[in-house]
Amino acid sequence: MRKLGSVFGRFGLASLSSAIVSVSHLAVQLFSIHHLGTAAIGTLAFLLVIIQFGYGLSNALVSTPYTIAVNQDDRADCTSFDFFFPVNLLLAASQGLICAGIAWATASPAAAAMFGLAGTLSLIRWFGRSNAYAHHRPARAARSDLVYAGTIVAGLLVATRTGADLASIGAMLVVASLAGLLPFGISYVRRHFIMRPTTALSAYRPVWREQSGWTLVGVLSTEATSNAHSYIVTLLAGPAAFAPVAVGMLFFRPVNVCITALTQLERPRMTRAVARGDHDGAIKSERIFMGALVFLWAGTCVLAALVLFAFPQLILKPTLDWQLVAIAVGLCALLSLVQCVQTPMSVMTQARKAFRPLAHQSLRSCGVGIAAVTLLTLAVAPIFSIAGVVLSQLVMMLGIWQLDRKWRLSQRAEG
Repeated sequence: MRKLGSVFGRFGLASLSSAIVSVSHLAVQLFSIHHLGTAAIGTLAFLLVIIQFGYGLSNALVSTPYTIAVNQDDRADCTSFDFFFPVNLLLAASQGLICAGIAWATASPAAAAMFGLAGTLSLIRWFGRSNAYAHHRPARAARSDLVYAGTIVAGLLVATRTGADLASIGAMLVVASLAGLLPFGISYVRRHFIMRPTTALSAYRPVWREQSGWTLVGVLSTEATSNAHSYIVTLLAGPAAFAPVAVGMLFFRPVNVCITALTQLERPRMTRAVARGDHDGAIKSERIFMGALVFLWAGTCVLAALVLFAFPQLILKPTLDWQLVAIAVGLCALLSLVQCVQTPMSVMTQARKAFRPLAHQSLRSCGVGIAAVTLLTLAVAPIFSIAGVVLSQLVMMLGIWQLDRKWRLSQRAEG
């Protein structure tokens, strides 16, 4: 019981705040299912996938290198790493432009403006959370999550009375992101403008050569693998065909958000343990991390089954087929389990700075995923494209397991 209590104490705050954010996003998508057309549902889900992809890019380019840099040495001068903030601003602005372009092409200019701002602000807030975890201040990140989620819930309560379109939902996300920045203070936002972008990029160049270049390859290939069905189905069959897939993914969004949030929490711990030579401690962290994720996954599966079979009216409307959604939920459950097992091993590999072999494994699984998803979309039905992602993630998981096992054997031999 003491061990179980320590696990909940360790992950409870980060898991709870991340879960609350997930619930708020779940509420947004449930609202869209009942108030928007089928194409708009698919568009919103696709834009949220893009924002989630931005979190992965932020982790690769700024969050992970910053966390490793400030945790390598207890005496590290954190001000010497201020160049990460302008780099994050450039990344955030790039994501904003991509979100605006997608919304412009699939919805309206008003939606483009709102989702452009939402995409930019989401990454500024995300790096604030990473910064808080890197400096072992999880309560600050949790406050940001709670304020963000509370603002979204308040907006939805208003929207249920007044109605809302895609642009209004985008504006809701903008206001929530701004509110979520408050716990970090104005000084955090100001640090993004502390130096010229060219100066920041020049200081960032060694980080790019040593870490971020390979990590970016891994993130891009992982994104192409894990969300290949999102891009390929939307491209080949349109947003309406993506809608049942999006609803299936909806159930496991809390797990995905918790995976990302707990990765931010555990990466500094594993990095510091590896840097100090405490390999047993790092392996223990990896196992506890995996156990916590599988526990979250099991709870989510129970909740998904309850909603799908007992209260289907919460997630379905006449234009959505229950059988297709049920197939999507089952396939997404399998995909989520593989990701829960894979992520802790991947974080351990990053803590060991084995970015290049990790990128090679990701590239290999990427090729499998894109081919499998494309064939299933064209030959069978868009809903079965998720099975192609499961196959590619299994290839990725087995590759990382081999890297992890090889490292453990080498540590035992040295011991």
